[in-house]
Amino acid sequence: MVNAMKHRILFITLSLCLTATGAFAQGAADRLQTILGSVPVTALEAGEGPIVAGFGNGDAVRWIAVRGAQAGRNPNTPNRFAALRSAAPNQQAVIAANADAALRAAVGLQASDWVNTWEVAQGRVRVGALDIFPDSEMRLRGGLFVSGFTEEERGGTPVMWGGDVDFEASDALVDPANPFGGDAGLPLRMAFLGDRAVWATGWSALDAVLAPSGQTLAGRGDAQEVISGLRRVGNLGGLVSVRCWLRNGAEIPVTGAEAGPVEGLALADYANRETEGAAMVLLLEEGRDVEALAASLRDAWPILSEMPSPAEPEFSAGGRTVTVTMRGDWGADGAETNAAYEVFLSVLEGGRLGFLLSR
Repeated sequence: MVNAMKHRILFITLSLCLTATGAFAQGAADRLQTILGSVPVTALEAGEGPIVAGFGNGDAVRWIAVRGAQAGRNPNTPNRFAALRSAAPNQQAVIAANADAALRAAVGLQASDWVNTWEVAQGRVRVGALDIFPDSEMRLRGGLFVSGFTEEERGGTPVMWGGDVDFEASDALVDPANPFGGDAGLPLRMAFLGDRAVWATGWSALDAVLAPSGQTLAGRGDAQEVISGLRRVGNLGGLVSVRCWLRNGAEIPVTGAEAGPVEGLALADYANRETEGAAMVLLLEEGRDVEALAASLRDAWPILSEMPSPAEPEFSAGGRTVTVTMRGDWGADGAETNAAYEVFLSVLEGGRLGFLLSR
């Protein structure tokens, strides 16, 4: 039994390490395929609402931000920029809302610890993994120990855990600066596998990811459509992050079209020396003419965002998806933010795109 568990752990470690090697070799489509392929459908059985996924590589932007600081184009906080631009959606919101000191107090980590990370979430069910190295593992274990976590072995794997009931939010567990579900008061179970930590908000989800079997989220039709849309993105530089929302009968963050006709959404952030790029994929409901929609978006683009576009966007369509890409230079802030990515956020949040889609 123990040997079988060790073999399973070795398998998942090798799988998860795909996100820790060749950081610039894989594009957004491959990264999204990998992380969704690491999560069995059974892991989210207790979840409700949209499926939200994200992969990030902080190192893709960290040293570019250092150069920006050296050039006097942004403050000398490249680790924080790297964490903000690479974190998965739920974690990014926590990091943005809290100073680095609060993050250290909550889980012992600091902004420099966001290297290769991923998270897949559906409501209270969250699972993910992150690179750890000797210093960051020490900080993480120490932070969890100070927070009262218990450490024990499961199948020969050290696990630290807190919260008695899986997936159940508790006021006693709320820590707004804990990016592993603690902002919502969720329990946490974290397994340490050499240079990776795998975590979940319930034992069943953790076990499913550590010993995967059966269909994975990557096999969903909507996931494959979004991944296909990302494959139309050209070489925009090193991938900093890819974030994905699958509506799954609930709502996704497209103001005015939260409940349709958009069935899925992906955003990708790229950085390369002194240029940066971004991509957006919209997955439409069955029956929509995506070629016509791409043409409409091209015509309406100048008024869809409240921010000026740093470059002319490119549009493509295929299957049920429309893909929009944009490449520009650093901008005035020297990689603190990605201007093209910020324009996509403005388009999604402004409401005019939602109006256009809902016509």
